[in-house]
Amino acid sequence: MNNFKCILVAVDDSADSKKAFDYALSYAVEHQAKLTITTIFEINRLNVYEYLTPETIATHKKETIAIAEEYRKKALANGLKETTIVVDEGAPAQTILDNVLPAVKPDLLICGSKSKANHTPLVLGSQAALMAKEARCSVLIIR
Repeated sequence: MNNFKCILVAVDDSADSKKAFDYALSYAVEHQAKLTITTIFEINRLNVYEYLTPETIATHKKETIAIAEEYRKKALANGLKETTIVVDEGAPAQTILDNVLPAVKPDLLICGSKSKANHTPLVLGSQAALMAKEARCSVLIIR
């Protein structure tokens, strides 16, 4: 097994994302790896009224950032010193592949297999297969 030193975990507020984060955190603590937490704001999930209201967009962005910050706090509370967050906007898999992976350069990408059933602006895990197929690093999908 590889000893991954830079881990990227893609999260939203789904149960599978929470499992993926717990695994990533456990691995990072055990192997003293750097952990980067990413979540993607899906602006295309907003309805036309939300999209045309800057305050609503700002609120959804804050909610997305808050999710990432909660995961970061948990990592720090578990003694992981090298923990950062990356929040971006777009289609989750494509944004992670095009923007986040090249910026972070992880050895391992970890994500949940499923996202939340409803279509909120925070959906992520439904695109795990695309990330597994296209990522230029090892990928671990957690159920």
